[in-house]
Amino acid sequence: MNKTILLVFGLLFLSNLVFAQREDENEENMPLIYKKDSSVVGEVDLKNLRITPFIAPSVSPEVGVMLVGGGLISFKLDKKSKVLQRSSIPFSFGFSTNGSSNFNVRPSLFFKNDKNRLSGDLWMKDMPDNYWGVGYDAARNPSKPDSTTSYKRNWWQVYLKYSHKFAKHIYAGVLFDYNQTKATELNPEMQNDQFVRQFGTFIRNWSVGLLFQYDSRDLTINAYNGVFFEVSSNFYSSEAFKKPTYQILIIDYRQYETIGRPGRTLAWQIKTRIANDGVPWTEMSQLGTPFDLRGYRWGRYRDKDMLFGILEYRHMFMRKTPRKDGNMMSRFGFVTWLAAGTVANNFTEMTNWLPNAGIGMRIEIQKRMNARLDFGIGDDTTAFYISFNEAF
Repeated sequence: MNKTILLVFGLLFLSNLVFAQREDENEENMPLIYKKDSSVVGEVDLKNLRITPFIAPSVSPEVGVMLVGGGLISFKLDKKSKVLQRSSIPFSFGFSTNGSSNFNVRPSLFFKNDKNRLSGDLWMKDMPDNYWGVGYDAARNPSKPDSTTSYKRNWWQVYLKYSHKFAKHIYAGVLFDYNQTKATELNPEMQNDQFVRQFGTFIRNWSVGLLFQYDSRDLTINAYNGVFFEVSSNFYSSEAFKKPTYQILIIDYRQYETIGRPGRTLAWQIKTRIANDGVPWTEMSQLGTPFDLRGYRWGRYRDKDMLFGILEYRHMFMRKTPRKDGNMMSRFGFVTWLAAGTVANNFTEMTNWLPNAGIGMRIEIQKRMNARLDFGIGDDTTAFYISFNEAF
């Protein structure tokens, strides 16, 4: 079955190689969305450096109501280049009504001539959390968190990707991941859980891995056209008491098509994450993040293997009057999506699928860089997210 999944991804990729081959657009040919007459109140523009701060409330199943602050920093690492994308560093921090605190940074750095890229995720969470166990069936009962699922989690992660361009649209590189979980205040059922007993409550993992990418997107953070295909494999060493090593394989396919005019985009993603038997309970594949099935509780559904698909329509409105340069595109827009996903011990057991749908608002705060406000709906849960840039 694993070979079948790999073949599906391969066929999707190969079928679009010719279709997706487009000349790299330079900055003059891209839609001019950001101009002074559409700037965001509060932005600090220091020529090459732009900083846009924000503060707003958000609501999610994990933390309840949270006050979130942060900002978006963007700049060019080669100021003379007209084709190099702007690097960006969105960051956020928040404190919630249930005592949670978190911090997140997601840098995307593009070096001279786009020959080298560095991206990543930096997370810190200290929060009351819930653990249902491993598998789809465990996550269904109870349907809502209660005293049988509660515990406290302190988690942080440094996840980095470095890639080098070897040919047009072709990149390869390395990955690094260092993460740590400390679980305390466990409920009695969690104390007796076979996976918690096996791997313990203090788990530290580190890894290096390899990645291959095909990337023909016109802009990585908010693509209107193109294909992104990535295969990566990380090899972990863990301080869990037993099963000290494990491996994670990720296959990620995304495609973007402009519908009629720039600013109207149909995007879709198919992604799988495959772990072997040695993966600790903290690092199993999970659904419900702000980047997949938005609306579900992060960590409720977990198992060794995960698979999901998303179809999303993105729409930026047009202005009634033109800007000074004649551009008619507004800073405001919306998205709507349909999705489904599942987790299981292996692909042959993927018979229970979680439906997902949602709608969101987009506000352009820098050129082709949006603040996103998403409301996601699952089969028995909802969530509201505030973040920067698109989910994929």
